[in-house]
Amino acid sequence: MTEYQKERQKISLKPCPFCGGEARLRKHYRLEQTWYVQCNQCGIRTPNSVQAAYESWKTTMNYPVQLWNRRVEDGNDT
Repeated sequence: MTEYQKERQKISLKPCPFCGGEARLRKHYRLEQTWYVQCNQCGIRTPNSVQAAYESWKTTMNYPVQLWNRRVEDGNDT
């Protein structure tokens, strides 16, 4: 198993905050490597995280996961 596969297995995504659907981390290539999290049910997604030349793929991969899993706690949103 590659290091990339091991890192992906460690990732835990919360259900979609809008519909409760299952989410998936996705990787896309155009001119550069791009990561985002998308709900399989309603299609809502995080902004793209584009790998900069000085960043590791782990950093770029984990940023949309952090965005997706972020929730406002009841009573702690001041």
